[in-house]
Amino acid sequence: SVPKNSKKFLAGKNKLKPFDIKKIEYWMPVDQYIGGAEHACMHLIYARFFIKVLRDMGMLKFGEPFPKLFNQGMLHKDGFVMSKSRGNVVSPDEVSKKYGIDAARFFLMFAAAPDKDTEWTEDGIENGARVASKLIALGEKKFSKDDPKLLNKLHRAIIFVEENLEKFQYNFALVKLNELLGRFEKSEFSKKSFENLLLLFSPFMPHICEELWHGIGNKSFISEESWPAAEKKFISDELEQREKALEKTMEDVRHILKITGKAPKKIFIYAIPKEVETYSQMKAELHSEFSAEVNVFAVNDPKKYDPEGKAQKAKPGKPGILVE
Repeated sequence: SVPKNSKKFLAGKNKLKPFDIKKIEYWMPVDQYIGGAEHACMHLIYARFFIKVLRDMGMLKFGEPFPKLFNQGMLHKDGFVMSKSRGNVVSPDEVSKKYGIDAARFFLMFAAAPDKDTEWTEDGIENGARVASKLIALGEKKFSKDDPKLLNKLHRAIIFVEENLEKFQYNFALVKLNELLGRFEKSEFSKKSFENLLLLFSPFMPHICEELWHGIGNKSFISEESWPAAEKKFISDELEQREKALEKTMEDVRHILKITGKAPKKIFIYAIPKEVETYSQMKAELHSEFSAEVNVFAVNDPKKYDPEGKAQKAKPGKPGILVE
């Protein structure tokens, strides 16, 4: 007789053959198996055994049911694997009520690589909740014309996140998305760019992204939308190099301020001649970040203000810096 649960099997209702070879060739072998490592000693080993027997009998053309295997890590709390027997299980319902389930999803994927063990922490889940709140706040902003620097970061992120999703490196993808989220908070952006941001976040925070997708006027489901395509016309190596130089300069200024312990009034930057224009373009960002007057000089400028000889320390990609 045909089992009641026969719908779970390939051609389970076929009373003449064990399976339909056309369906087998369509569905198998399984592209990717994801499961706990403990399964290797249970149904995985049996599945491999039966497939190899059927292959040796000439009934199948392949000998492995799962060409790719990925074992996810375990979730720990208080130093032990979560389990009912230990009484250290966190209730998903309580987490959902307090933080939202997307905050938990974000934390679990952000904290470590999927194949590594993760320690449950309240700080971690609260960080996920903060990210959710930032996304929601962005959805309430008025759309505008895109900042070219934002477009450069966005379309680079599309490539990076896609590559890391395919490699199950969710934590790397989320670090990049966290950085991109911060850039959106500081920039003007269009509805299209915000839609792309939501599409990038949707595998990790599907419920919030679905709500925000509809909140900005879309009628479709974000879960049914195509993955965004990176457009090369928005990717600029020149902008990227400038951004990296800006980040490094800000880091150096912060280091100086940490040593001196004083609030800056003036910042002097001494760059090699061919990089003066690059650092001159940073003046507005540096002023906004440190609330100080910013001056940029070429190291060979005879009229430069340089009482401590900082210009002598300038190197390609690393200007001399004086803070007063």
